Amino acid sequence: MAQAYVPIQTYTLSSTSASITFTNIPQSYTDLILKISGRTTTPTSVGESIFISFNGSTSDFSTRVFYGTGSTSGTFTSEARFAGTNNSGGSTTSTFSTTDIYISNYTSSNQKTYGLESVVENNATEGYNYFGSSRWANTSAVTSITLTPNSANAFAINTTATLYGLGGVRATGGTITADSTYIYHTFTSTGTFTALENIKGAEALIVAGGGGGGSSSGGGGGAGGLLYSSQTFIAGISYSAIVGAGGAGGSSSTRGVSGSNSMLLSSAATGGGGGSGTSAGQVGGSNGGSGGGGFSTLTNFGLGTSGQGNNGGAGSITSDAAGGGGGAGAVGSNATTSASGNGGIGSSSYSSWGYATSTGVLSGSVYYYAGGGGGGAYSGVTPGTGGIGGGGAGSPSQNTATAGTTNTGGGGGGGWWQGSNPAGSGAAGGSGLVIIRYPN
Repeated sequence: MAQAYVPIQTYTLSSTSASITFTNIPQSYTDLILKISGRTTTPTSVGESIFISFNGSTSDFSTRVFYGTGSTSGTFTSEARFAGTNNSGGSTTSTFSTTDIYISNYTSSNQKTYGLESVVENNATEGYNYFGSSRWANTSAVTSITLTPNSANAFAINTTATLYGLGGVRATGGTITADSTYIYHTFTSTGTFTALENIKGAEALIVAGGGGGGSSSGGGGGAGGLLYSSQTFIAGISYSAIVGAGGAGGSSSTRGVSGSNSMLLSSAATGGGGGSGTSAGQVGGSNGGSGGGGFSTLTNFGLGTSGQGNNGGAGSITSDAAGGGGGAGAVGSNATTSASGNGGIGSSSYSSWGYATSTGVLSGSVYYYAGGGGGGAYSGVTPGTGGIGGGGAGSPSQNTATAGTTNTGGGGGGGWWQGSNPAGSGAAGGSGLVIIRYPN
């Protein structure tokens, strides 16, 4: 399969420079390719050698080069860091050499090799071709590359060097990370995924925004729907990765607002249901990816979406205690006479995605997504805890409910209430997330 060159960084010199350095090189590609259109300020010679160093190291290099001038040919090994030749001040005015350097398996823990090809031409009177292979006897991953001319002179104005990544990454968009098996593109806000080549066998984890918690001893917000899908992407096509926002918490005894959907192509994760409020017409958790927690009866919790989440928990019929919001991994807990329901636990099925992308909520050694919000409480009733995976806790005092964690789809905690005191607000749900991965 053809692999696309992905530009990482380009330098075009507007003034002379003694060196060119590429730093913070991403570790998500297989190989690197460095293309140079170069010239140095050395006044008399036609061509001048370029030296290369990795991670600031100038040792442990060995090089074998074959060259031809049109009239002679030969080999040499003395210039251990040799990486090609630039036109210099003694060559035709405004001519620039071309050099390609291919660095293989630059992130591996093995010694590194690179190949080079370099051409210098002097108005048809002299020409130089160089072909070489080199080894850097070091097992560190290459994170920076520095180029320097052989002499104390400098690279000339308009010298251009571009570093490309090859292999591994086959698309742009989001934050790109990798493990030994997959490349990941993580979207924490709405963005664009563009395929650089046809990609089959891609996978997506889509998490919707969590529902807000209800007000005044209100139900916990339901977690945003969590949806896995397989995808195919076409080279050159851009695709919208839509990340849903969390719903606002309820106020003045109202129900929490449901979270917004997250989408990729035709796959949509449903926003989490808002937790129940306590005023007329607001009693009952909303349906969603996972359902919001209920209040007062055993039937008014919100329902979850099949394959994406679970139902919310029921409120107590004997006290002002609310149910917990549903999570991607479990239903929200029912309230009891003395305690509101806890939010349902999130899903741990995608823990490896969490390790690779540093998303989700780490508990022990496992990452979770989309936990439900805990139910709010009346004075004297214990509020519910948030479900692992970003669910917010119910409020233990006025206006202290905990919001769902950003980019987990966690539901917001329900609000607190005490008799004639002003009603406590529920907390907002956490925003969602879209992750795309494909084989490395």
